[in-house]
Amino acid sequence: MNFEELIIISLIGLTLLVVPLTGLILAIIALVKLRRLRALTKRVAELESQLLSARIGLGKELGSAQVGTVIGYADRQIAEQTGEALETPEAPVAGPIVASAGETSSSSAGVESESSAPAGVTPSPAEPFAWETFIGQKAFGWVAVLLFVFAVAFFLRYAYQNNWIGPVGRVSIGALTGIGLALLGVYYYLHDWPRFSRMLTTAGVVAMYLATYSSFAFYRLLPQQHATWFLTALILESMVLAVVYRSTIIAIAAVIGGLMTPILMSTEHDQYQAFFIYLIVLNLGVAVSLTLRSWIVVGTLAYAGTQWLFWNWYALNYHPEKFGWALGFQSGLFGLFVGQMVGSTATQRRRANWEELVRCVANASIGFGSFYILTADDYRIWSGTAALTVAALYALVTRCILAWRADDQRLLLTTLATAMGFVAWAIPIQAEARWVPLGWTVMGAVLYWFGHRVAAPLMRWMAAVLLLLAVGRLIVFELPLYTRDPFWPVFNRFALPSLSVATVILVVVRLTRAKLRDPSGVERFLIGAVSTVGLLLIWLVLSIDCFGYFDSQSIGSENPQEWRWRGQLALSLLWAAYASLLLGAGFRLKLSRLRWLAIALFAVTVVKLFLVDMAHVQQLYRILAFFGLAVVLALVARVYQRLR
Repeated sequence: MNFEELIIISLIGLTLLVVPLTGLILAIIALVKLRRLRALTKRVAELESQLLSARIGLGKELGSAQVGTVIGYADRQIAEQTGEALETPEAPVAGPIVASAGETSSSSAGVESESSAPAGVTPSPAEPFAWETFIGQKAFGWVAVLLFVFAVAFFLRYAYQNNWIGPVGRVSIGALTGIGLALLGVYYYLHDWPRFSRMLTTAGVVAMYLATYSSFAFYRLLPQQHATWFLTALILESMVLAVVYRSTIIAIAAVIGGLMTPILMSTEHDQYQAFFIYLIVLNLGVAVSLTLRSWIVVGTLAYAGTQWLFWNWYALNYHPEKFGWALGFQSGLFGLFVGQMVGSTATQRRRANWEELVRCVANASIGFGSFYILTADDYRIWSGTAALTVAALYALVTRCILAWRADDQRLLLTTLATAMGFVAWAIPIQAEARWVPLGWTVMGAVLYWFGHRVAAPLMRWMAAVLLLLAVGRLIVFELPLYTRDPFWPVFNRFALPSLSVATVILVVVRLTRAKLRDPSGVERFLIGAVSTVGLLLIWLVLSIDCFGYFDSQSIGSENPQEWRWRGQLALSLLWAAYASLLLGAGFRLKLSRLRWLAIALFAVTVVKLFLVDMAHVQQLYRILAFFGLAVVLALVARVYQRLR
């Protein structure tokens, strides 16, 4: 190592170790003194309030001489608490005081009314936003920081182009400038200039970034591997300064600088191992800082930027040989942000904002999607297991939230919905398509039962959504609206899982009716809607299976049309029989909903006879259909006359 390399390494080491450590120690000392000062200020305010109350109360009972004695004693107490010398006022501070107990002066009355004014006086309207103060205190300062950063960058580039001084001198100027600005930031932070200190620290951090980058990118004073670790340490220490200063701007500057580093340091050779380790370290610093501070933008910026860098690398440099590192990186990133969410739940007593909720869902979705893409060729069989693993992890997170922050309903709902979503997603990944609705239905039934056990209406609503999704998938994707090969009714690949879905739904409704003796209006509507869906699903599946059986028998037959006529006749009789069963159940269970559903099905059967059977069915089958329905309706009328 030559002399120039030794100097530049020493400067950067001083930048990365001494300055942040000094700032951290001084900040801790300042925080201790600030707490003492706040406690003393609070005590003085309490004594002043007690003094004011004493003046008002004593003005009604004592003479002015006695009041003066008491006031003098109170002033001496305040002086002893504050450590200041007692100053004797030239004029009475309390204003005119009554001379006797029976007299009350206008001044004391005014003081008394003023002290009680906050309870009855309407507060004054809020003052308009001070744009001049905002521009003068904040806007000009941050514009100055931005201009300074550009000035440092242009200086380093101009010095490089014109060969000023030497490489070590140029980098030293940038590093010393960054150190100086960081030290000034510490100085102004200790002297209660928080905004100005943050501006100076941000400028110093960026200047040190630029100096470290130019030391290897422009001047080749450091090997790239050494510069990478220097930049990693600088990023982490920048996050420490951001936490100590409670500054979102410093954190954002550190994240942006960290994300820009792989772009600025890119080479023709793919150093993917160092790339992944560097990004994990960057996000580790972000996750720890977010656990301690409730910053906005910082976490989302780091996560989105990291994913963007990864998928750009994947498009240009991925090879199956790098599978282990790529999968390990995505797993580590996923675990970091899940851990950050749990840590924030335990340490910060506040509700999650919308950015955190979106990042929670995005982390789960992108993390699993990355696993699915990376394992698509050789390990697709593990996709369902991975989905269940993510679901179990988010269920555990939900349990932690329920124990630590049960009042945060939005976060609780988000993690629970994420867990249930991955369980639901695992079913279509691993199971055959026709069994997917049944899996979703069983999930909904279990969730609905658990919602009753823990008295959580939110879980019951989520279960209802799952049940409706199962029915929707069955109707949209699974109905065999085509001529099938010959099959056995009910015991086939379509009817058996579909009827199982309807059966599970009706069992859930029956258990719910037994569990809820006096359901609310919303629960009563939900129970009725779900039971109606289950009954209509049975009617639809049996109808398709009934006509489909006769339609399948027409394949290879000498007279296929006759088989279809028989199918229409069987369909009409099936509808009439099913409606009769519903009507009987309605009378037996005393449920008007079932009776009305039966009446509606009878009406549909009559409409089918006149619109379909009369036009498309042979006369013999048409006569049998009309006769059979007439007999059934006559019996129904007889039952109504007897029971109603």
